[in-house]
Amino acid sequence: MHGRNPVRRKASGLVGLWGFGLALAALIGAGCVSADLTNDAKTAGEVAECLPPGTPAPSMIASAIWFPNASGFGSADETGMGHVSGVLALAGDRLWFMSWNEPEHHFDMQHVVAFLPAMKVEVARAGTAAMLVVQSSNRSFDAFELMNGGALGSDPTVTQALYERLRVLREKNPQPDF
Repeated sequence: MHGRNPVRRKASGLVGLWGFGLALAALIGAGCVSADLTNDAKTAGEVAECLPPGTPAPSMIASAIWFPNASGFGSADETGMGHVSGVLALAGDRLWFMSWNEPEHHFDMQHVVAFLPAMKVEVARAGTAAMLVVQSSNRSFDAFELMNGGALGSDPTVTQALYERLRVLREKNPQPDF
């Protein structure tokens, strides 16, 4: 066989395939970290610093992508507005979206949504992905895809949990019809 061992070559191919499988599992596993950053003391402190004085402490913070004027997955890329990565915080009666300013090492406020008077708050779904969609009283839309810690996909569990919190707050604080 000219010095080649077919068993050894087959075994080394299996080891290479096994190594690839481990690397793929590590990459996928990195994406399984929750979007919920509420218990991350450093992030919570940086988010609180960005909030206006007198705003209650955030009760939930999540890694998110904001899609301005999007009413769900189908319209997220059709708005022409693009998207912004950052964090979404629930504090008081508002959702606060902020992005990280790397050169200055702090969050910058990008957008605020008053969800109590909103016309509609819902979860849009596309396959296993989920997106929180808010239609404000002025009929504008905001969509937020809460991203898992690996930023490889949405976190439908945290999205649903945030939606449930908003639903309960809206039921406890009904707004007058305009």
